[in-house]
Amino acid sequence: MKKLISILLTLALTLSLSAPALAAAPADVSLPTTDEILPVEDSLVIRDSGYFMDAETAAWLEAHPEEATAMEANLDQQAETWGYGSVAEMAEAWGESEAYIRDMLLEEQAGMAMYQEEQQAAQDEYAAAHPGYLDGFDPDAWLRTAYPGYRDPEDAFMADYGLADRAAFEAYMKGDYTNHLIWIEDLRSDIDAALAEDPTALEGFDVDAYFTQEYPYYDSQEAFMPDYGLLDRAELETYLTWEYLTYYAAPSAPWTDESKENLGGVPGELGIMVNGTYLTFDGDKPYAENGVTYVPAAQLGEALGLTLTGDYVPLRETAQAAGCEIWWDQDYATAVVVDLAALTETIDGGFTALNGVLAKSIPAWERWAETEDWTVTLTMFDSLNGDQTYPMTLTQESLYGPEGLQTTGKYELAALMPLLEQMGLLDYVGEDERQVVSAVLSGDYELRWDTETGAMAFTASCLPDLLSMLGTPYPKDLWFTLDGETTAELTDLLSSLMDREASVTVGALTWALTRSTTYGSPVFYWRDAMDFADTLALFLGDDALVREGDAWVLRLGMDDLAALLGYGEDTYDYLGLEDFALECAFGDDGAVTGSLLALTPDESWSPAMRIAAQWDLDLTGGTMEAEFHLKNQMKLTLTGTSTMEETNEQPETGVPEGAAAMALEDLTGW
Repeated sequence: MKKLISILLTLALTLSLSAPALAAAPADVSLPTTDEILPVEDSLVIRDSGYFMDAETAAWLEAHPEEATAMEANLDQQAETWGYGSVAEMAEAWGESEAYIRDMLLEEQAGMAMYQEEQQAAQDEYAAAHPGYLDGFDPDAWLRTAYPGYRDPEDAFMADYGLADRAAFEAYMKGDYTNHLIWIEDLRSDIDAALAEDPTALEGFDVDAYFTQEYPYYDSQEAFMPDYGLLDRAELETYLTWEYLTYYAAPSAPWTDESKENLGGVPGELGIMVNGTYLTFDGDKPYAENGVTYVPAAQLGEALGLTLTGDYVPLRETAQAAGCEIWWDQDYATAVVVDLAALTETIDGGFTALNGVLAKSIPAWERWAETEDWTVTLTMFDSLNGDQTYPMTLTQESLYGPEGLQTTGKYELAALMPLLEQMGLLDYVGEDERQVVSAVLSGDYELRWDTETGAMAFTASCLPDLLSMLGTPYPKDLWFTLDGETTAELTDLLSSLMDREASVTVGALTWALTRSTTYGSPVFYWRDAMDFADTLALFLGDDALVREGDAWVLRLGMDDLAALLGYGEDTYDYLGLEDFALECAFGDDGAVTGSLLALTPDESWSPAMRIAAQWDLDLTGGTMEAEFHLKNQMKLTLTGTSTMEETNEQPETGVPEGAAAMALEDLTGW
């Protein structure tokens, strides 16, 4: 943006200065000044180079001549942080003068110095108000507390943060600890301000109940505290109280109130939504007490199809006993209940034909093996120097069984290295980084999943090299693990796909696919699942398929697509298509065959594009071919084959014996 402003300013100045030379101004007309042509905000000043500099930063540089001189001498090194060898090299790449780049880098350094001054001033003020607070402070203990991800703590941390010696390390740790205390003090100030405005804001608030409700995925408060940088119970209470006052007790944003009302809820009231519909309460209202939400029994029982006794019933306990899932939507202050069986049944009612095919798509074998081979070829057209071809491959083998899943793969993308170099993407990359890029482009990987626990483990040959760039070497046989709680949703999906006694249905898959897209807004779970199913039904629902022989068939041409989408003659303009043809047959034996062709016109502003694909898959494997062709520019082709067969071999489901392992969440310190 600053570069653009500089260009505009230079143009304005050029025009204003050259105008008198081109034509004399009338005697009774005064020429505008530069400020009148392009006024400069008070917060910015124009340097001689044409660079707009923050006025406060410019004043700081003028008031600190010695520091400014030292920064001037360090500008080439500052340019290196941008990936350039010098100011001159950066200026040439940016198309700017060296003076312009020097001013830009000078402002960057000065800004960091000003920030450090502000931090130091705040720390000095805190120290004056809390004498002796650093007595007995242990910098190594603080490092372990605040930065648990460092496996080789001091050396790795000092290297990553540019700390030259032990004294610099200790000073940094003291400052970091002080900043933490200032943060906690600021939270307490915010709490006091909120209570001064509304003394009743914390009435009925219980820290432990709030934690249980908002963070159910943590086993304990002790596990929660390190992730949020909280040192003890007092800080935990401070943070959760601040969070509650800031995000929960505070009045809802107007858009949230309006949206909640549009969905059928009542702004300002505790909402209860069951299967996408807000419950209405004319008399007694739901309420929360000691972390438990209670709902009038009559309305909840009617919504769940149950006969409930008493005036009020606990919502979570009742919903879960009825086989429902329940979430809390903080933005909408709403408890959301979804009966997954009802959702699945509702969706599946429109997909009886496709569900019949899906029932045949999973083998009845107890264990089976699958092998996949993929070849991708990228061709860049060049009439002058000859076309360049870049082949890539992927081979993957998987074992499925009641124990779990084991997938191993090997990929080869090394042919892309010359293309990356040709495109200039490696021009400013050092030799070590180039070796890492090379390692990423070729390698192997393995994934293991345990059915019983839901735990997953995975490794990839490139990961140790990538992670070692962060400053700490990692072993080559490093495996990363995820516990069953973290993988719960994926485990449910995989279990349903591999369950010999249960059929995979469109309804179950719809829920699995849409759940992640609305994560964080549970009030939309049911609606989004139904919307997705309605869209899918246009193409794969019972009304979209026709019966031909022993298969259900989908055929769509341009006219069909226009009628389906409702755009009529505007379909071409809306989708930018010149031609479209899709055919897919779902056989009663589980086989799926079909083809796709989509063409866009050759326009002056965009070359013609062709997308073509065909597939032939059944229970024992199949083939797939696809092509993406951009006229006179490039072509990408993909060919894949797969085979499946019954096997007695059992998948390995845990980290190999003797291999190094690390929980994925342990990387959060990085």
